[in-house]
Amino acid sequence: MAVYRTSRNPKIDNQAVDGLNGVNNSLAYKVHEIEKHFHNQEMWVGISADQSGNNWALLNTLNPYVAISGNGTWGADADDEAKVWGTANTAGSNIKMDFHRLLVTDLSVDTPYMFRIIYGTGTMADAITAVQYSTIMIQNNPTGNKAGGAPIDVMMPRVTIGEYKVWVQIMCATDNATASFFCGGHAYIG
Repeated sequence: MAVYRTSRNPKIDNQAVDGLNGVNNSLAYKVHEIEKHFHNQEMWVGISADQSGNNWALLNTLNPYVAISGNGTWGADADDEAKVWGTANTAGSNIKMDFHRLLVTDLSVDTPYMFRIIYGTGTMADAITAVQYSTIMIQNNPTGNKAGGAPIDVMMPRVTIGEYKVWVQIMCATDNATASFFCGGHAYIG
């Protein structure tokens, strides 16, 4: 069966393309972005030794981040959030990045947790007000294997390295419950 183009539907979109190098928001451009996401390097980071500045992430470490919950609400005491990625963190020559997975290594209680992955160029409070975050739910595996032992997918936009920071807050029904975790992400040249 032959498929014919009509003048009403000459192609999927009317944007110019050159192979996979289409103009911004053309179908070819979006396919190329997806291609870069799936065929890329992945990096896993944990907490850096000094959280006082803006260098919060460390590659090749087995030291997890730790976030602390409030009583049925987000942890709001000083240092309850985990500082995950600061403006001083780099990923080689890459200029963009996104965290797409968490590996939770320990949860202090067996009730459900909500994780909030926050990203922004200003303060964490500013980013929350602007709804610049994603949330996921996590609970301990009932077989006793804490948090299931497998990475959990996260959805967040790609952000610019050196401009954006990333924080993680947790919520649990128990005040001062803790969650230990690592973050896995992609870094991009552009």
